[in-house]
Amino acid sequence: MKNAIKNNAALRAWILVISFLVAVSLLCLTCFFKASLAFAFAAAAIPCLAALSVWAWEAKKISARSVALLSSLVALSCALRLVRIPVEGIEFTNFLVILAGLSMGPSEGFLAGALVPLVSNFYLGQGSWTAWQMLAWGLLGMAAGLLRNKKAKRWVLALGGLFSGWAYGFLLNIYYFIYLRQFDWKMFGFVIAQGFLGDTLSGVCTAVLLVISWPWALKLCKRAIGEG
Repeated sequence: MKNAIKNNAALRAWILVISFLVAVSLLCLTCFFKASLAFAFAAAAIPCLAALSVWAWEAKKISARSVALLSSLVALSCALRLVRIPVEGIEFTNFLVILAGLSMGPSEGFLAGALVPLVSNFYLGQGSWTAWQMLAWGLLGMAAGLLRNKKAKRWVLALGGLFSGWAYGFLLNIYYFIYLRQFDWKMFGFVIAQGFLGDTLSGVCTAVLLVISWPWALKLCKRAIGEG
């Protein structure tokens, strides 16, 4: 019975990831041929992707305490995204999404990362970029979840936090590059360069938060779901 539930959850997780990749690929094509349709496509696709995320997560037997922790981390991430910090790149979403993955697992990390932009962008502004943000933060949370229950040193966490800023920024820069529809190396270099400072500051901020909060933040989250 347990194996059947585990296999069902794994199958749904793969369907979810593939669906996200297909949706983002179609969004790329939409931006390429007619950028004005990108918002309409995203408006139709994003609710479907969100429902698919919940469907994939529902296959697992999740305790009420895990749901409460996930909801709290997503709500905190959304609230902190609404805070206007004058220094570009200083943000807390990467850290909280990584914490969700490390404390609960890859599927919960993916769901946390996907829900943060979906919810917070109702205030900040929905658009074709929302699907890319959902994918980028979702993959970040899933990658962190793969490291769950593995002992990590502080310097490894610092490198992971720094890389998270570059990885998230790179995916969003790819979206911006496709949206501009000027496909040459000079423009690609310009797009990457203009976001490099902000991405680096985001990574540094995430690395610092991970280092100073390790391991007490993880223990606090695991205690909240009854594993501490």
